[in-house]
Amino acid sequence: MKITRTIKHPQLQETVYLAEAGNGLQIALIPTPGFHTTSAHFGLRFGGNDLRFKMPDGEEHQVPTGSAHYLEHKLFEGREEKVFDRFNRLGANFNGGTSFCTTTYYFSTANHFDECLEVLLDFVQDPLITEERVDKERGIIEQEVRMYQDSPGYHGTFLLHEAMYQSHSVRVGPGGTLEDVARINATDLQRCYDGFYVPQAMRLVVAGDFDVDEMLQKLQPLLRTDETAIAQRISDDATSVRAHAYLEEEFAVTRPHVFIGYAQSDLATDGQQRLQRRIVASLVLDLMFGQASQLRKQLYDAQIIDDSFGAYWSSDQTWGHVIMSGVCDEPKKFVEDVTQACAEFIANNIKQEDFERLRKAAWGGIVSGLQTPSAVASSVLSSMLSENEIFSALDELQAISLEQLQSATEQLFDPSKRAVAVLTPKR
Repeated sequence: MKITRTIKHPQLQETVYLAEAGNGLQIALIPTPGFHTTSAHFGLRFGGNDLRFKMPDGEEHQVPTGSAHYLEHKLFEGREEKVFDRFNRLGANFNGGTSFCTTTYYFSTANHFDECLEVLLDFVQDPLITEERVDKERGIIEQEVRMYQDSPGYHGTFLLHEAMYQSHSVRVGPGGTLEDVARINATDLQRCYDGFYVPQAMRLVVAGDFDVDEMLQKLQPLLRTDETAIAQRISDDATSVRAHAYLEEEFAVTRPHVFIGYAQSDLATDGQQRLQRRIVASLVLDLMFGQASQLRKQLYDAQIIDDSFGAYWSSDQTWGHVIMSGVCDEPKKFVEDVTQACAEFIANNIKQEDFERLRKAAWGGIVSGLQTPSAVASSVLSSMLSENEIFSALDELQAISLEQLQSATEQLFDPSKRAVAVLTPKR
């Protein structure tokens, strides 16, 4: 196993060494001299959205919602001992997570790194999935899903997803529905594992104070030797046809919770383009609704919004949207006032000085978020799984023009794409 490419970013003063194992596993090593902790992040592009796929032998499968998240839980169980117990005994901080599109497992430690690395690669590459084990975990996962569904923010967000999208797996959270969790079985999870947890689909990132050649030597005997092909995703249609302009449900809240969404029709399938759009959309939303923005202050002073108000961008290959949300007393007026404020902001155009001020703040935010080995490893893994150039966010940020930002603002808030979801107090 040899280094195939070296990436140096002079402004961040970071160097990434990329290597490929014989089985196709992509590896990134980032030496961070002087740090006491070392972090390893292991992940793959498989998440809650991946419900239909074709195996290398041509056989197609469809699994219930929540399967990727359920599989993550089963890997945590380990073959003979729970993985959390193994890491705790070694004094390491460990966790994992499943999103719409990815699953990741990671640890940070100041001691016993070699043993922790062996644990990480062991439980991810060699799980034991049986019906008995799957049934044993079901109650825990159902409890976790209920906890999410009891949250107004979570419930309202996915009610809005149902309004924005006619038929897309993003309508359901990565944890799945209770009905689907109840019917997931060992065969479903084994198919997911066999199709996607293969070396060619996995990405491993290690950051810390180490010698690169020595780290490669440590990794070699811990890796699987098979070269299994990856399953082919059968993706949802990349459509943003609105299912409903307005949805409303009663919920356990004392005041109405309102969610406003704008699904996007012009989607980027290229990873670098998605990064560009994420940066542009984030800048637009910060300009409009950031804590220091004039528009937010105006809405706040007029008592249209309060501290509960927020806005964010989310996207992947087959979906993308802006969501704004807040708590209010009059949902209809809230939607009208916020929508009108957006229209006025777009009509007035963005000022160059506001753009430059925000760009500098965003630059500082990116740099300050990469101050530990764990943060650096997480960022690099995210880039590898998203298929964008490592550490290119700063370059993309610098390349954005005011004209791009203004054009994006007009596209993001297309009135024909707007959908609204409201949670009202139970009567």
